[in-house]
Amino acid sequence: MDRTLLILDIFAKHAASAEGKVQVELAQLRYKLSHLTGRGKEMSRLGGGIGTRGPGEKKLETDRRRIASRISELNAELKEIEEHRSVIREKRINSKSPIIALIGYTNAGKSTLMNAITGSNVLCENKLFATLDATTRRIKPTEESKSEYLFTDTVGFINKLPHGLIKAFRSTLEEVKYADILIHVVDSSNPTCGEQMKVVYNLLDELKVKDKPIITVFNKSDKETATPLPSDNHADFCLKISAKYKIGIDELLLKTEEIVKSFKTEIKALIPYSEGGLLSNVYKNCEIITTEHKPGGTYVEAYVDEEYMLRLKKYEV
Repeated sequence: MDRTLLILDIFAKHAASAEGKVQVELAQLRYKLSHLTGRGKEMSRLGGGIGTRGPGEKKLETDRRRIASRISELNAELKEIEEHRSVIREKRINSKSPIIALIGYTNAGKSTLMNAITGSNVLCENKLFATLDATTRRIKPTEESKSEYLFTDTVGFINKLPHGLIKAFRSTLEEVKYADILIHVVDSSNPTCGEQMKVVYNLLDELKVKDKPIITVFNKSDKETATPLPSDNHADFCLKISAKYKIGIDELLLKTEEIVKSFKTEIKALIPYSEGGLLSNVYKNCEIITTEHKPGGTYVEAYVDEEYMLRLKKYEV
């Protein structure tokens, strides 16, 4: 069993959702097809029909045909799943809620951090690839926050991840592409965490998502280590946390909210009472700072995105 087969075997054991199982089987079959070899004449058989002579179709060829047929079936099944996922993703994007993806090397503590932030019960164990399926939870980062954020837990990265796995788990990794902010979770107790960080950023380069705001959190800070923490020039902010003991979580959420607010513009507008629909949408989709009813309409101070900035421009005061 080589390294790729071992990783595939681990993935197969941990796949829970229908999508995860399809993706794992697809990756296994593609790997098997590329490594399928025959043993010679003893693997051949006589061709069917009257008057045929000599070796016919080898068992190797029938195996290839069966695998190719199954891959075709799985691709069709995966396409349906991806279409369903894209519909859900589209609704998520249209909701205007900021999307924050947790990324990092496998076993860095992403799922533990997800549970600490959202209060969910995502499976978290001290083993490789405990999480294979992207999980998303909606929360308010602070009690004062007007809007909700979507936090997504992703599959862990690993050094020299087989190309077939990147392709097979494309829909899971694509959650990173649609995120507004990346929280890079690093296992600070691991002496090779600097190398693991490089692996993560190399894979982000491959996915072409390295230009997003990044918060690097050095997790497991409760564990003593003699190795100094590496610097991270790619991150906008760096924090020390312990997801297990919920140390530094509040500071992380404040930094997240700070970045989200930087995406928006503060506007002061007097919306006429005749524009009730617009006012309703502003309440629904923007972060309201203050409102006041005045003779000429409703005075609103809010953080708005580009769309609502254009819609409110003519009412700006």
